[in-house]
Amino acid sequence: MIGKRIAILIPCYNASATIGATLKSVEVSIEKLGFPVPVFIYDDCSKDDSIAVARNSWKNQDTLFIEKNDENSGERKTVNRAFEFFYQKYNWVFIIHADDIVKPDWLLEIYAQIGKVDDKEYFTIWSSFDSLDDKTGNITTGDNIGNIHARERTEAEKKHYLIKFYSNWHLSGAALNVSLFQSLGGFDPSMPQFGDTDFFVRGLLKGYRDLYLSRTLTYYRIISGSVSSTSARTNRDIKEVKYIAKKFQYLMKKKELKMLYRNLAFLSFKRSWQWFRKANMKNFFFCFGSTWRSYINSL
Repeated sequence: MIGKRIAILIPCYNASATIGATLKSVEVSIEKLGFPVPVFIYDDCSKDDSIAVARNSWKNQDTLFIEKNDENSGERKTVNRAFEFFYQKYNWVFIIHADDIVKPDWLLEIYAQIGKVDDKEYFTIWSSFDSLDDKTGNITTGDNIGNIHARERTEAEKKHYLIKFYSNWHLSGAALNVSLFQSLGGFDPSMPQFGDTDFFVRGLLKGYRDLYLSRTLTYYRIISGSVSSTSARTNRDIKEVKYIAKKFQYLMKKKELKMLYRNLAFLSFKRSWQWFRKANMKNFFFCFGSTWRSYINSL
């Protein structure tokens, strides 16, 4: 025991097909850790029997706590609400999505690092993951070199994540410092797709540090109903990148902002071609218009 209070958060929405496997893997990880850890499921008004499946999948009901939103709020608001409850009760909270799976060493490996870091400096500890195709069962292995990275990031590195849209940091499987999460104002609820990038970059810009374990400690399920796949179908990612550009343009040099718009033009062009091939002209014109405007902004 390192004297830091921890808990596990599982945000959940219509996950009856997967949450049982998620909880069983968490149970194994807790057993390997060697002491009980409370598990909180925050349900975002699921329309299926996710909660019933969760209760039936968990052995020790005294360590399982289930909260339910009054209305469907989205994952970002749900996580923010949970951390309001966690504040001053726990030091660090581990998060795993209700459709992902943790490996037996997940808690043990990250908890060991929590004991070594300064809680005033580090806002997240995270690791790599393997991708699991839910249809085929095929696994794509992530970064498993085994190194531990905890270093100061340059200003250029911090802004690089904004320019390319995606950060390597992945919420599911990460541990978050509860106090520093609150100081950052939590997640931006308007960003279901790039909210991870937004939160991670804001933490780095604030001067906080992250610690990365190059070990695959979780399985990320690739499913058709995921946020990423839904985002691609609705062009949500393109809309969010435009929001990122406006939100962070104050700290970018002209050259950096042009590069962001250049990347957005490329994303929009690829998407417009996809919609054209599917004869979806409404989405085609939206994406083609975005391509043209982004190109102009990149000049």
